[in-house]
Amino acid sequence: MLVHKAYRFRIHPTDEQRVLLAKVVGLCRLVYNLALEQRSTFSRRGRHVGYHAGANDLPALKAEFPFVKEAPAQCLQQALMDLNKAFENFFAGRAGYPKPRRKFENDACRFPQGFTVSRHRLKLPKLGEVRMVAHRRVKGTPKSVTVTREGDHWYASIACVIEAAEPQPRRMREGGVDLNVATGAVTSSGLILPMPNISPEEMSRRARLHKSLARKKKGSRNRLKARRALARFEAKLARRRRNAAHQISRKLADAHTHLAFESLNLKAMTASARGTVENPGKNVAQKAGLNRAILDVSPGQIRRMTKYKATWRGGMCVEVPAGYTSQYCSECGKHPKDDESTEHLEHGRVTRDRFECPLCGYTAHADVNAARNILALGRPHWAASLDYTDGRSVPACGGLRPKRAREAGTKDRGRPHV
Repeated sequence: MLVHKAYRFRIHPTDEQRVLLAKVVGLCRLVYNLALEQRSTFSRRGRHVGYHAGANDLPALKAEFPFVKEAPAQCLQQALMDLNKAFENFFAGRAGYPKPRRKFENDACRFPQGFTVSRHRLKLPKLGEVRMVAHRRVKGTPKSVTVTREGDHWYASIACVIEAAEPQPRRMREGGVDLNVATGAVTSSGLILPMPNISPEEMSRRARLHKSLARKKKGSRNRLKARRALARFEAKLARRRRNAAHQISRKLADAHTHLAFESLNLKAMTASARGTVENPGKNVAQKAGLNRAILDVSPGQIRRMTKYKATWRGGMCVEVPAGYTSQYCSECGKHPKDDESTEHLEHGRVTRDRFECPLCGYTAHADVNAARNILALGRPHWAASLDYTDGRSVPACGGLRPKRAREAGTKDRGRPHV
């Protein structure tokens, strides 16, 4: 089977190459924003301004502004393709309306052809050979190279197509995964995989860097230095999160053949509570702190990485509704409000980390109980294609049933309907 895989290495361009790369990235951003303005201004019903219109305008743009020729033509064309893909996602309802690219944010350029990859060298059009720190050999056929700037470092992502053997059948091992702020990723078998959270000292340093940037005069060199210092710090945190997410997703994909995750709407969960001038929000500072804690755990990144790594190993990942998975008992499948004697209890969580069911007496780590409920909701997704009578699956637990979860999500004030 064909596997699409990317290798990410750090590159060390010379001073001249670094200046040229910065120009190429800036010109790609310029062409992207010009094409976005063109499509927003001239597109109307019955008249579409797409990728080909922008690509045909590139020669005229180069003739009018000769400095645009410093960037490889293919990089500028790839920027137009990125804009076209952004509009396709918008019209399909997968994303919002495309926004202009900003300087120092997601600076990247892509080379679809004309490059050469060797052990510790990367040859790019108009740049020549760039020294590359390759910690592993590149397998497969390289299809494109994306050069990205993070802080003061440059990285090259080499997208390859690899002809891999079909994954061998493995003994079925199911698992539910609960992603949360306190403990990171917790599986239904009791495995806890924490994410490295930002420390109070790092929070203080980030605040100082932001304050230093805000005090500098716009357009000054001191402001540029402060911006670069903040970018270096944020890039370091991002690398740490990415590395931890890779390790957690690899462990999950290796230990399980079938995984169930919560279907979390992270965009709504991390939305600002500021509100408007007419209707100001409440507890804005507390909500901002919660948003930072959620993004620091990177639940979306862990879920996305686990999906493609499980697919490479012949596994399967599904998403299930997240409502009430932490309130129901995973052993008896009931809620305290199901019984009149315990109706006054909101849930069975004694503390943040301990769950005790008042009906059956089952006790467990609260996140493990939630993960078992997630597993119970995920089983119907793959039960149709699997045979549970061969003894390969783990012992079944109680937990939420799909119908119970749907009905529970329709009630107010967290009271489930059974």
